[in-house]
Amino acid sequence: MAKSKKAKIRKKKTLVVKKKKQVSLNIKEARLIQSLGQKRVRIKVIGIGDGGAAIVADLAKTLDKVDFWVANTDWRRFQKFPPVVKILNFGEKQTHGVGTGMDPEIGRQAALAEKEKIIKVLKDTDLCFLISSLGGGTGSGATPIFAKIAQQQGIMTFGIFTLPFKFEGERKARIAKEALDKMRSNLNTSLVFPNEKIFQSLDKNISFNEGFAAINKVLAEGLRGLIGLVFQPGLINIDFADLKAVLDSKGKPAYLANAEFEKGAKIEEIKKKIFQNVFLAYNFRQAKSVLFNIVSDANLALGEVSEVSQLVFNAVHSDAKIIFGVSFDKKLSGKIMVTILAIGGREKSFISSVKKTQKPQNPKKPKKNKNTKKEPPAKIEVKIRRNAIQVKEEVKAEEEDIAAKERIWETPTILRTLLRKNLDSR
Repeated sequence: MAKSKKAKIRKKKTLVVKKKKQVSLNIKEARLIQSLGQKRVRIKVIGIGDGGAAIVADLAKTLDKVDFWVANTDWRRFQKFPPVVKILNFGEKQTHGVGTGMDPEIGRQAALAEKEKIIKVLKDTDLCFLISSLGGGTGSGATPIFAKIAQQQGIMTFGIFTLPFKFEGERKARIAKEALDKMRSNLNTSLVFPNEKIFQSLDKNISFNEGFAAINKVLAEGLRGLIGLVFQPGLINIDFADLKAVLDSKGKPAYLANAEFEKGAKIEEIKKKIFQNVFLAYNFRQAKSVLFNIVSDANLALGEVSEVSQLVFNAVHSDAKIIFGVSFDKKLSGKIMVTILAIGGREKSFISSVKKTQKPQNPKKPKKNKNTKKEPPAKIEVKIRRNAIQVKEEVKAEEEDIAAKERIWETPTILRTLLRKNLDSR
């Protein structure tokens, strides 16, 4: 009797040990698969210029499994980044370690001069996110060079850009538009956030910093969901090959959202969270490719998957390429999370904002009424010619008077020499 009890105890112990070994083996296998997956899919997020670098600094606080870089000509901007962010200082000869003064040509030349450095940063990269605030010198001038080099290296490149506020003027809007136009052929897709949407979409009483933080939060959530697709295995799996298939385009605009809602939520609430990113204006009917992933706990119902999938199918054109996945996460108990990436169509938000800020260069002349009699041109010409001469004489007299007054207060030669020496010594 005692022997049989001992045998049973030994058998139980053996089973426990076997289970522990099996669990340990499963963990090791999972880690190995995850490790291999990370080596196979190498993702880099690069912020270029002040605006892009600030966005990357925010993203680095919440995202993992990717390499973060900031690239800038101004070395003074590199003191505030988390340790996980790597730094590329470029254009020393062109800018002497400071900014580009809102001159995209200086930014372009600075990046071209450091082409080998950029190639080194992009080495061993499968997917690259280029992030910048367009309208300035470094972001608008250097980012197209980064995009071109990435394309030459055969890297899938996803551009993420913010656009200037309307009150920043025509010049910035024009610089941003020209930069975006240059990059399109070297990008697989681009996600564009007009800063003006901050005013249109958020409470007027929130702080300016909170407004920018809101855009960064939306972007971080979208990227977290997108990166999770690649590294997190699922019941219906989406891998990097699927992502590449969707990104197989040239500069087409994108829509990215990561929506989370309670199980049993109303259809209208689900639609709003999935399709209405407040900072983007996107026409889903024009989407050429759509990738979406549904994540929930292990109790996810077939009807819930069908409901979300039908919403996506109804939103896009029937000819669109649709890839979907389903995965489980016990942290989402009683909740459903949907990550969606759509590519194709047109960027209404960007085109309209630029048109409003830019004045027409060649305004159309009003059509002449055929019944209106023409005024005798001779008399008009005489009047214009006489008035122009009078104005010219008056201006000349005023200039001579101003010049005479200025000579009285002209800086002595010795002071001009000392000032010049002082400036040269800085």
